[in-house]
Amino acid sequence: MDANTAIIETSAPPGKELVYSRTISDLPGPRPQPVLGNLLQLNKRQVHLTIEKWIREFGPAFRFSVLGNTVVVLSDHAVVTALLRERPDVFRRNDGGINIMKELKIAGVFTAEGEDWRNQRKLVMRGLNAEVVRNYFPTMVHMTERMLQRWKIAVENGKPVDLQRDLKAMALDTIVGIAMGYDIDALNDDGSQLQRDIDNIFQSLGRRAAAMYPYWRHVKLPVDRAADRSAAGVEKKVAEFIANTRERMKQNPHLRLKPTNMLEAMIATADDPDSNFTDQELIGNAITSVVGGEDTTANSIAWMVNFLAQNPAAAASLAAEVDAVMGDAPLVTEWEKMAQLPYLDATHNESQRLRSVAPLVAVRSNIECVVADTLIPKNTLIFASTIGTARDEAHFPQAELFRPERWIFQEKPQESDDPMRKLFPFGAGPRLCPGRFLALTEIRMVVSMLMHNFELEFDHDAPPVKQLMNFFMVPSAVPVRLKLRAR
Repeated sequence: MDANTAIIETSAPPGKELVYSRTISDLPGPRPQPVLGNLLQLNKRQVHLTIEKWIREFGPAFRFSVLGNTVVVLSDHAVVTALLRERPDVFRRNDGGINIMKELKIAGVFTAEGEDWRNQRKLVMRGLNAEVVRNYFPTMVHMTERMLQRWKIAVENGKPVDLQRDLKAMALDTIVGIAMGYDIDALNDDGSQLQRDIDNIFQSLGRRAAAMYPYWRHVKLPVDRAADRSAAGVEKKVAEFIANTRERMKQNPHLRLKPTNMLEAMIATADDPDSNFTDQELIGNAITSVVGGEDTTANSIAWMVNFLAQNPAAAASLAAEVDAVMGDAPLVTEWEKMAQLPYLDATHNESQRLRSVAPLVAVRSNIECVVADTLIPKNTLIFASTIGTARDEAHFPQAELFRPERWIFQEKPQESDDPMRKLFPFGAGPRLCPGRFLALTEIRMVVSMLMHNFELEFDHDAPPVKQLMNFFMVPSAVPVRLKLRAR
């Protein structure tokens, strides 16, 4: 068996030991400096790019060190898939990142482990499953039409469209609507405090995750105090949603038996005397859904727009597809048509291959185990790279090129050859993103509307778009101008 694609071994028969051919010290890796290790080689805002460079240099399993702490990096897609399937029992999220999130009041299913995670996962999945998303579709149509009108008015008046800002506002409106049952219209609220607070939280997550020492636990700088205020602001807003929803459920008792959104379902469970679901878990999951749902979807669309604007042939192919599906309608208004956009899905896949919003998944081992034929001691920090195979010429020829056509198949590939098994846009295994149906629906809605109604003009005079880590990987800008298409 290839050592790089070995199935994870977590136990051995009685009287036997785990079988492996190497330990962490046998793995290759960049040469460390005394004390600092490889710290100075890691760009705080672009750690994933350094990891990607090392993957090309040292292969799909290597190690590096920071201040005496060893990190194992694994990038083979089969190994990463197997590792992610073993969560939360064999591997857990990295404690350091979880503590930083909790300090900023981001808790709930994302930070929970073990049985706590299993209990919370069921509840969150109820509120974000495919049926709920389909029932929410008419509201999403209304929100997409609202964005279309905003953009049309701006273009007709010769005003620039801040795509990055508007995509985040649309994502925020969508997640608050489906999860909380409220239409806050952040899109047309240019001074939305909730959106500013969420952006500030993500910037703080990125800064603190890259810090060598958690100084903010001892001395608060102005940026840390601002982050704390933003976290408190989000918590206060979510608490208002919860209080209002509880009052609405009091006036309409049937909502406890048939909740219409995730928040109602969580409140009904939390208020059940036999439930172990606490109010703190209720607040934490509500905050997590709002914060997480805004950033990942918006940045996925932003990367797609950047790529399409720089690849006119792909943009033309996508525009032709959406024109054929939508006809004279300005946007998709029928759920069934969402399945008639294969080139749009291919564009999303290709964007995620080149610019995954989650290029690294940090986990720690709960037990001693063997991964990729390597003995992994308990409590070892592992970076599972979701981009190693995606940028490998052996798996994706001309890997640096943006080619959505590589995802269009006349026949379904054999399971072992299916390129979708080499991408992780929503994670993998039991902790697969619970909001993936909502995210894909929003992506199809917004991008199809955009390509059907506008032409994209990339500003080649703008500074290069950088890949920046703000907990998730985001574009530094979306230097794209919109122009109304002639009909």
